[in-house]
Amino acid sequence: MDSLGFCTAIITAAGSGTRLPGLLKKQYRELGGIPILIRSIEPFITSEKIDNLIITAPEDDLEHTEALIGQYFEDIDKPYLVIPGGMERQDSVFGALQSCPEGTQFVAVHDGVRPFVSQELLDELFSLVHREKAVIPAAKLKHTIKHVDGDYAVQTIPRQQLIQVFTPQVFSYELLLNAYLEAYAAGFTGTDDASLLERLGIKVRYLLSSEFNLKVTDEADLFFASQLINKNMI
Repeated sequence: MDSLGFCTAIITAAGSGTRLPGLLKKQYRELGGIPILIRSIEPFITSEKIDNLIITAPEDDLEHTEALIGQYFEDIDKPYLVIPGGMERQDSVFGALQSCPEGTQFVAVHDGVRPFVSQELLDELFSLVHREKAVIPAAKLKHTIKHVDGDYAVQTIPRQQLIQVFTPQVFSYELLLNAYLEAYAAGFTGTDDASLLERLGIKVRYLLSSEFNLKVTDEADLFFASQLINKNMI
């Protein structure tokens, strides 16, 4: 490992996948013959920036998740832990933060249904986090954004100062853990990890990155992800 410090990757895969119906939860659905979760984990298994992994999974799928990891990463020499997720994503991440090994200095939190993370992105994020302490991948918005009231669009929101954000989001471990403790104390629930820091006035650096780093949430996402693989665009 380099001089960055001890790094843990947290992969959140405890969702029920209700927006992508089927016999299998979306994290276990296959893309190009490989489960989405395995594609999402693989960059962290192979990255020299990551020392160990914690994967959150549905409680009734812990053994299945362990078996998949053993099947696809038979020769894995990087420590990993599969733990039950919580009621919400935020609960899962908090549980994983509390399970991080002693000495963890940085954490990368990643959605278990984002299968197209590149090594280049991981390298760029970790090159910044040592100085910035909180870094997230992002892309500019292309579409017009409207504020609505009921069934009516009432205002166009300037998009020049807006971004869409992805994962992995990378942080100083102590900074993120403290933000989680503060959020629970205040009863605050965020839509991503960075929002817990933002509410405390902590600046979060963003890094413009590939829009192909999509989250497989519904059938449209699954179709698009399959096309990227079929056309060798990933």
